Amino acid sequence: MAELENPILSKHQATLFADRWKMATAETQLAESFWRDFFRTLCGVDDAEIAGIEFQKKVISSITGNTEKMDFYWKNVAIIEHKSTGENLDKAELQARGYLRSLPPGYRPRTIIICDFANFRLIDVKLNRTHQFTLTELPNNIHRFESIISGSRPHALEEEITVDQRAAKLMANLYIELESHGYEGHETSVFLIRILFLMFGDDTRMWEHNFVKKIILDTKEDGSDIGKKLNMLFKVLNTPTENRAKNLETQFRLFPFVNGGIFAEDISEIGFDRRMRVALIDVANYNWATINPTIFGAMFQMIKSKEERGALGEHYTSEENINKIVHPLFLEELGDRLARAWDSRKALKELRRDLSKIKIFDPACGCGNFLVVSFRHLRQLELELTVRLQNLEGKESDVGLDGTMGLSVGLHQFYGIEILEWPAQVARMALFLADHQENLRLERITGEAPSRFPIQDSPNIFNGNALTSKWSEIIAIDKDTYILGNPPFVGARLMNDSQKEETRQVWNNLDGVGNLDYVANWFLLCAKAMAATGARAALVSTNSTTHGVQPPVLWQHLFGLGIHIDFAHRTFSWENESEGMANVHVVIIGFLFTVQSEKFKLWSYETPKGTGRLSLVKNINAYLLDAPNVFINSRRAPLRKFTQPLLYGSQPNDGGAISDISDEEASNIRRKDPIAAKYLKRVVGARELLHDEKRWCLWMIDVVPSDIQNSPELRKRISAVKKHRESSTRKATQELASTPHLFGFISHPAANYLAVPLHSSEDRYYVPIAFFDEETVCTNAVSIVPEATIETFAVMCSSAFNVWNKAVSGRLESRVRISSTITYNNFPFPKFLPEEKKLLKEAGKHILEVRHALLGQSLADMYGKLSIPLELLAAHQAVDAIVLKHFGLKTKSDENDILSTLFKEYESLVGETLRN
Repeated sequence: MAELENPILSKHQATLFADRWKMATAETQLAESFWRDFFRTLCGVDDAEIAGIEFQKKVISSITGNTEKMDFYWKNVAIIEHKSTGENLDKAELQARGYLRSLPPGYRPRTIIICDFANFRLIDVKLNRTHQFTLTELPNNIHRFESIISGSRPHALEEEITVDQRAAKLMANLYIELESHGYEGHETSVFLIRILFLMFGDDTRMWEHNFVKKIILDTKEDGSDIGKKLNMLFKVLNTPTENRAKNLETQFRLFPFVNGGIFAEDISEIGFDRRMRVALIDVANYNWATINPTIFGAMFQMIKSKEERGALGEHYTSEENINKIVHPLFLEELGDRLARAWDSRKALKELRRDLSKIKIFDPACGCGNFLVVSFRHLRQLELELTVRLQNLEGKESDVGLDGTMGLSVGLHQFYGIEILEWPAQVARMALFLADHQENLRLERITGEAPSRFPIQDSPNIFNGNALTSKWSEIIAIDKDTYILGNPPFVGARLMNDSQKEETRQVWNNLDGVGNLDYVANWFLLCAKAMAATGARAALVSTNSTTHGVQPPVLWQHLFGLGIHIDFAHRTFSWENESEGMANVHVVIIGFLFTVQSEKFKLWSYETPKGTGRLSLVKNINAYLLDAPNVFINSRRAPLRKFTQPLLYGSQPNDGGAISDISDEEASNIRRKDPIAAKYLKRVVGARELLHDEKRWCLWMIDVVPSDIQNSPELRKRISAVKKHRESSTRKATQELASTPHLFGFISHPAANYLAVPLHSSEDRYYVPIAFFDEETVCTNAVSIVPEATIETFAVMCSSAFNVWNKAVSGRLESRVRISSTITYNNFPFPKFLPEEKKLLKEAGKHILEVRHALLGQSLADMYGKLSIPLELLAAHQAVDAIVLKHFGLKTKSDENDILSTLFKEYESLVGETLRN
């Protein structure tokens, strides 16, 4: 076995293990015994071979045939590189990364473990994230091995988040003090950004440790001189050393000239008091060296919002999610190139030159998370490449990092547009911090690093509106450009007037533009900017852009421009890092003009919070399906003439006065007002249909006028309806005030009918529907099929209809809308042969019989994936067998096969309709 299912590693055993090995130092004699003991006593692996663990595994280069050996290889779990105590772990990590590159793609585990007996380093290769701890700290870190062994990963590293939360709260406290004294706006933003840079510099060897902290502590307790000293420091940092005053105070003389625009602007002096000084000292006392610019940047962005600062750490984008874009967009291809070039000096140098040409552009960059993650990945890849070149050519080669050749990957290759000034400043600073951290890492491993100051390399972050800015004036997009990001999540019906106008301008008033979400603007602008360049893009989008009425507008237009979808993640939950936070259901879509592959990557999710399952497919259409590029347009009548119509239910438009009567109220009416009681009918909306709840209405189509006069209950409720309608701002509703005893829209058949909820959970195998008679009224939260046949019922109860519905319909969050005009009318209803009809009718009746026998169970109870009774599931599967066989599918066909067939059938029927 390569993985252990849900391992629980013992802290007690880890303590004993640490005690046993605390004196070990020599790799050659003891490393194998150390790890065999670790596997056996802590991981429960008695037989390493059966578990897929190999010692001294040989790695053969596919290019040169050279053979190298890795210390330990645990299939699908980890590469372990072990050194003698005191050896350089950074170099050991690079060595292990080299082994990883030499393995075939399907054999590269996600984790690297470096150890020298006294220290452990765990590296998540995909996230490029590291945790390091000592042997004595192993018991308190043993849980990290649990997630590695089980193959699972937490969505966020809790300890690191806690570190960044503390740092952000310290900055938030400082800002609150500034705010309480009237310091807000642009200059305060600049001040806070500078304080962050100074604190980070104090703890990361930009200058002598705690230089800034000493200046702050060497001020009056009332804080009256802090503002003056800080402004002096800002001026010094912005002045070349040769131009500084000769009589400069000693505490300022040794600071470097920073440059980079951080201290260029003159800002007003801030008047500190005692409380403000204490808040600043608290900031200075913190160790800022370990903050993660990705997480901290998002938190730092929030400190100026009173609504959000209390929930610091709850609203950031996880690197796991960012990597869903970064890896398929450019990192996997570059990583594969590095692996292929591993033993070729020429190929490595060519890749290094190509790295210097790459441009990463986020046209809605916020606080820069996507740019920071991309930057760190590229720097890591360059580091591996550079060290490998040094190993092949020797230290005296021209790949040195002493400034003669410099780094290939620089901040100037990263571009962003952000509409708000503060997040734009945060993005710039986050990239500066990430750059400095990577330079420190580079220095640890190679002994060399580029000169830090004055800063010669800066990111290109522009404060402006991406929808009205000329992108060509910001970045020259070419074949080496990658555009990525997550533009604002604003639905078509939730945009403000300004956003609606921007959308109309971007799309030049294209028909149907009013149905597009705000994010659609970025897709079009990306497509226009990418045209004829070879650039690639990938955006996070609200999932509604791939369902319902939007694909025929958005994607039909983009496909018409020549865009192809290169890779995609179907619906999943984007912001799900903290408890109680509202989920945003999104898709990721990578797109380009020139098709570069015969197979495309498509990730599907069983549940929005689940793990993506990758499929290699021949095509990805507008609905993110492996199916033809056809569009499901709104259709007023069913695609096939013999299909029974699905109609709207009756809309009360009454403020609940005659349509929302509880069981208890209905009992009181029957007891106190027998006239009104004559008009009571059961009413069913989606909730009542699914949960079998009782609700009543007053149905007065044939009301006798004298009954209204003689019934206090009818008069009271009709009067309430009239008042409700007259107070409406809609003219059509006001006109309904003339008939206050009736529902606003009536669609009630004088016969049995089939009721279908407007929305259904995505977590169901089948759409829950039911028959009712004319004594029950359905509201507009339900659609109806008057006089529905058992065959219609059975087809709508099939998995084929359900997967079609989930694929093409609009969504409310992740719940599926069952639309008549999009879903039902476009479904290619089968034209069954007589024998098929007979079988289908029997199978449909059996579903009803099984449901009838499940007394006391609601449709919601019966149709949950985890709660559907076996006998009911079997009844539906009998229907599935008939429907799928008709389409030429096998009973065990998966969703992709079903949808591919249905789309082809739809395409054929639409063509037939057009021809006729």
